[in-house]
Amino acid sequence: MRAIEGNLTEGEQWSRDLLDRLRAERFTAAAWGRFFDEGFRRARVVRGRRPALVRQSHRWGLGGLVAALPFGPGPVASWAVWWALVDWHLGMVETADGEERPLSGADALTLARLWAAPLVRRHPEPWLVAAGMATDLADGALARRAGPTRLGRDFDSTADTVFLDAALRGAVEQHGLDPRLIALERARLLVGTAVTLASYFGGSSPAPIQRNRGLAA
Repeated sequence: MRAIEGNLTEGEQWSRDLLDRLRAERFTAAAWGRFFDEGFRRARVVRGRRPALVRQSHRWGLGGLVAALPFGPGPVASWAVWWALVDWHLGMVETADGEERPLSGADALTLARLWAAPLVRRHPEPWLVAAGMATDLADGALARRAGPTRLGRDFDSTADTVFLDAALRGAVEQHGLDPRLIALERARLLVGTAVTLASYFGGSSPAPIQRNRGLAA
């Protein structure tokens, strides 16, 4: 699949057109309904076109569910939500040039942080936090070697945020860390989320911080 309109892939151009229409319709309830309907329809088209990727996603999702079972319903539910979100966005498993890829080792490490977030909340031990941060370094190296995908680019930031927030909350709850740190972190995340949403829904483009991951890190 070749990129179109500058550096946009066909999938990115489709997303931009959909957001432009949502904004033109002034975010009404009916517009949101069409937005989600078109999103799910697009996901079905991608899934029909890439059956091998769907099977791979199912294997990974089932493996994560089985691995989470010994830790109780919370981790199982958390993983199920993240897996469903990834499974809905399989069209993003492509490079910036639109080359379709399978899920890779870098994606596995990113998803491992999302999987481990409930565990680090319950057991905020230094070795577990360090292991999570090690996967962040490793998935970046693997992605650069194989060529990063749009899914990995966006979910890597999400996994970092979710994992570190869980670790911080666990440290406050179980190790007596100053709870004001949570307030500061939440304020930072709120500002970042507001900038991202304003850029995404206001201009159909990624937030500036997403274009410079090195600066963000």
